[in-house]
Amino acid sequence: MPELPEVETIRLGLQKTIIGKRIEKFESLDSKVVQFASKDVEGYFISDIQRRAKILIFYLNSSRPASSNDKYSSNESEKLVLCHLKMTGQLIWEECGGESEYCLRKIKGPSTELRTTQRVAGGHPSPDWVAKLPTQHTRAIFNFDDGSKLFFNDLRRFGYMKLYDTKELSNIKELKNLGPEPLQFADAPSGQASADAFDVEYLMRKASKVPNRKIKQFITDQEIISGVGNIYVDEALFYAGISPLRPAKEIKLSEWTKIIESIKKALELGLKYGGSSEDTYIDAFGNQGTMGDHTKVYRKTGQPCPNSCGGTIKRITLGGRGTHYCPACQS
Repeated sequence: MPELPEVETIRLGLQKTIIGKRIEKFESLDSKVVQFASKDVEGYFISDIQRRAKILIFYLNSSRPASSNDKYSSNESEKLVLCHLKMTGQLIWEECGGESEYCLRKIKGPSTELRTTQRVAGGHPSPDWVAKLPTQHTRAIFNFDDGSKLFFNDLRRFGYMKLYDTKELSNIKELKNLGPEPLQFADAPSGQASADAFDVEYLMRKASKVPNRKIKQFITDQEIISGVGNIYVDEALFYAGISPLRPAKEIKLSEWTKIIESIKKALELGLKYGGSSEDTYIDAFGNQGTMGDHTKVYRKTGQPCPNSCGGTIKRITLGGRGTHYCPACQS
């Protein structure tokens, strides 16, 4: 599942490519995934893209902004589309809309890399990233006024797109119960930041209500902390030297401070290395080898602990999720 750094990377990529474009035609190809009528978004301009936890928020205006510098304000938007990629969702923007070998060109000469200046893709890596679009997994297509397209693919159909009036923002159930963001961004969604600060006092208060919950499950509860998923909690707990099996009630004051610092560190590294959602490809499946090259324990089962403690990285299942840690130095 794309996590906070991956979704933020997608957001930043799409901000550079679709802001200000008009939706000439919207194609809904799956009513389970796309939960609104095409006519409800056609003719609207994409005025802003924001993120809350792992949910992307597309703001729509019915007209271009009047300001001379051509800037949009989400506060002036009329509608918004929530987009959650869930486990296998993808967003792929293509400049020339599927023409001539899906806009990808082999570079002449010995290099076998693909030139991808005409495509921006993010989400679950699969052959669809470099396939001619649409594919059998395409659930929606935004056709923009300049001929470019944005495809929403989802293999397992767990993702969704939902439409709301902007005035409903503070009451949207998918957003209002989310916990605070570990990282603060300058353009966080208006009215959607949690009233709680992401600090030790907040986490200890929440932990007192679920004292027996394992610390990994505590951190990945989206109503407690927004956007921290499986990869980044494994890494954060390793940085903090805390076992994922520890009950929340056993975490000491000093350890809560370490957890906060370590969560921020893990997410910032994910953002630094682009998660799995860059607009360049290394192989035919769109795998860039970015954050995966920098993890300490995630998917390192059986390897020596990078802390040189003599331990070996172990994988267990906790709450239905694969969990990676070093039993020797995480206590």
